Amino acid sequence: MVDLKIKIPEGFLEPEERNGFLVTKKRKQVWAVELDLLAEMDRICKKYDLKYASFAGTQLGAVRHGGFIPWDDDIDIAMLREDYEKFCEVAPKELSGPYFLQTEYTDRGSLRRIAQLRRSDTTGILSSEYNENVVFNQGIFIDIYPFDAVADTEEQFAEQEREMAELKLKYERMAYYSEWYKDQATTFVNRIGKAVFHWLVMTGIGKKIYDYDKIYRQFEEVSERYNDHKDSTYVTAMTFGSGRMYRHREDYENLEYRKFEFMEIPVPVNYDRALRAEYGEGWRTPHAAPSVHGGTLFDVDRPYTYYLKNKKNHPVLTDEDLTL
Repeated sequence: MVDLKIKIPEGFLEPEERNGFLVTKKRKQVWAVELDLLAEMDRICKKYDLKYASFAGTQLGAVRHGGFIPWDDDIDIAMLREDYEKFCEVAPKELSGPYFLQTEYTDRGSLRRIAQLRRSDTTGILSSEYNENVVFNQGIFIDIYPFDAVADTEEQFAEQEREMAELKLKYERMAYYSEWYKDQATTFVNRIGKAVFHWLVMTGIGKKIYDYDKIYRQFEEVSERYNDHKDSTYVTAMTFGSGRMYRHREDYENLEYRKFEFMEIPVPVNYDRALRAEYGEGWRTPHAAPSVHGGTLFDVDRPYTYYLKNKKNHPVLTDEDLTL
């Protein structure tokens, strides 16, 4: 297992049963890497006085389990847009290898629409992307979602969604023909065609016309359109596509730290309202569920580049590869 900055308590990595679910040593090791990433994020946010909050299953785990949901495999963080943008600005200056902040601007074509803090010396490849020949950083990660203000009227919100959908389709098409996806074509003719197209649009005047960053920034600007409405009641992860799952802004402004494994993590003071919005009235009752990622190849010993280089010898992921 890679070296971590945080100190792992004795016995933490041992397998154990939680809520009738066996948490294996491998899952614990992945958790440890993610907690190490969380500690780095927390350090930076405290230094620059930035607010962040646990989100989704991580928030549920903090409140209900005092740590990870036993069958979970990731950490989700939410930040109001102003703090998110500041974090994305300062984090690259604060981080050094193997820690890496990934955004659509650092790894064009990754198509996450959020930021991810990664360990470059580990592997966290989504099974859905394993055969897509993507070459961006795919170390173990934590997700960081920007929250934007919700429009004042349904008409404004519907127009905002429509514009974002058009821009999303546009930049995804651009990503498909960019260098990050150029090897995805399945036939020789298509690969040649994509290579020629890539050369035309990524050099000289074509690069000015075919401006991926510009289109993606327009997408974000539409998402941020109502952020000057500081008195807005609701915020949402607009760029991620969960726009109509509203959260109360004040729940992500008024926070407290709660135990999360052997660390602490911020949660809304009014966590009951936040969790009911996400999981309904029965959020206190555990129900085992599969990973929302649909399976991930995790390796805490080897970097993702090892698998990219050796894919010919291991073209298909097996159930054993995806088992934690």
